[in-house]
Amino acid sequence: MSSVLSRPGLAVVRESDVPYTEMAPGMQGSRGLTQAGFTTLGGGWVRMDGSAELADWTLKYDEVLYCVRGRLEVEEKDGPTAVAKPGEAILIGEGTTVTYRSDPDTLVFFVLNPRDWNQRG
Repeated sequence: MSSVLSRPGLAVVRESDVPYTEMAPGMQGSRGLTQAGFTTLGGGWVRMDGSAELADWTLKYDEVLYCVRGRLEVEEKDGPTAVAKPGEAILIGEGTTVTYRSDPDTLVFFVLNPRDWNQRG
């Protein structure tokens, strides 16, 4: 990780710090905040080409999705749909089941808590 550290516990995290990996067809993630590993927060960036749909995902964490570029749509199962354009964020609570969609060339910055949700029982 190539972050600039000013003191222990403080970091500048860049999109380029961690390579992107496929999360679903048409959706790639780079988990720079998760890799930093010194807080309970996880996160990073997600690129979506408009063809991706991550359906019926039940969150085991709280999440904030900030739309940097494009348009992000998050539909709650049996509930409303939230749409974020650049400069807008969507907040999702733990236990919510959602489907993620986007327009082509969408970039989202996300933060979740706790970062180790997949290791907890």
